[in-house]
This record gives sequence, C-alpha cells and structure tokens, in this order.
Amino acid sequence: MKMKPKTLLCAYLCIYLNWKSEAKAKNNLELQTDNFTCSTEDKGSKILHEFRCGLNKNAKRRSWHMQFKLNQPVAEHDFFMKIILPRRRPLLDFVLLDLTTDGCQLLGNRNQVPLMRLGRNVMERFSNFPKQCPFKANVTYYIRGFRLDLNLLPAVEMETPVNIEFRYQSKHPELRWITGYLSARVQRIDEKKRPK
Repeated sequence: MKMKPKTLLCAYLCIYLNWKSEAKAKNNLELQTDNFTCSTEDKGSKILHEFRCGLNKNAKRRSWHMQFKLNQPVAEHDFFMKIILPRRRPLLDFVLLDLTTDGCQLLGNRNQVPLMRLGRNVMERFSNFPKQCPFKANVTYYIRGFRLDLNLLPAVEMETPVNIEFRYQSKHPELRWITGYLSARVQRIDEKKRPK
C-alpha cells in the first residue's frame, strides 16, 4: 500500500505537533523542595557513625543533600519509600507509592518497579552510592545538590504538595539507621523563570 505525500506529511505534522505540545506541557512544572530533615534510631551508633542532611540556602533553586558514614559495612538491608500526595480533609491522602525493597537490588538497579529504577538512574548524577552491596565502613556517602527535573519523568499536569519518606534499615536486627523526610510541591513555572 503506497501512501500519498499529503497523507504522509499530515501524519508527520500531527505526530510532531503532539510531541512538541507534550514537551511544552512537561516544562511548565517543577518540584520545589520546602523542607528536608533526617533522623536515626541508631542511638548507640552501632551502624551509623555520623549523618547530616538539609537544604541549600538558595530559596529560588532549592536542592537537598544528605551524607552519612558507617561504623561497619552494611550488606543486607532494606530500603523503604513512601510518596504521599496530601489532600484536604475529609479526603484521605493519596498514597502514590508505598514500597519496601531489598537495598542491594536497589543499589544494583535490579528487579525494581519502573519508578524506582528511574529514581535510581536520576540519583546517580548526585550521589556516590555504590552500584552493589555492601555500603563500606568509614566512607562518606552522599547525595548533594539533588533537584528533581520533572522532564525526566512521564508527563504530569498537576500542581500538588508531595511528602516523601525514605528509610534505610538493617534486616537483622531491624534497625532504622537513617530516615529522611522531604516536603515539596509540584508547581507551575513562572513564564519569566522558564529556561530557554
């Protein structure tokens, strides 16, 4: 079956214009981080030697950081993440993701749900986390200057607050050695601030 040039041109324009409009819609939103804190249950410093986390001082281009050093190597561990989109009362908050996974598989980016695989790939630019277990002792592991680029994710068209909790914990005995709490919002980018 031979296509007419006009039909081919029309199909090309429809696909191109649809692709351009989707790309334009994705660039209208950004994730603005409002707060980032972390805590530990490792009060006796059995696993965790030191840790700190927070936000940079630039309120317009907020990024977050976390770093920690371990007293002993950590091989078997779990990674927990929950992403919640809060809603007004009396509605219940919408849980986008509630997941506990094997930490070694997450480091190696194996056997992961697509959202976690995508997150691990994005995180590589900002961290020195190993690509396989174990986390070694006396090495400062970090995530620095992290700012999520929504253009890397499937298109979304919503403005919403987002609460994220993540945790690293030992399997035996179960000890939450570091937990992070991130509060952010997806918001429309002001036309003047949009990168060109």
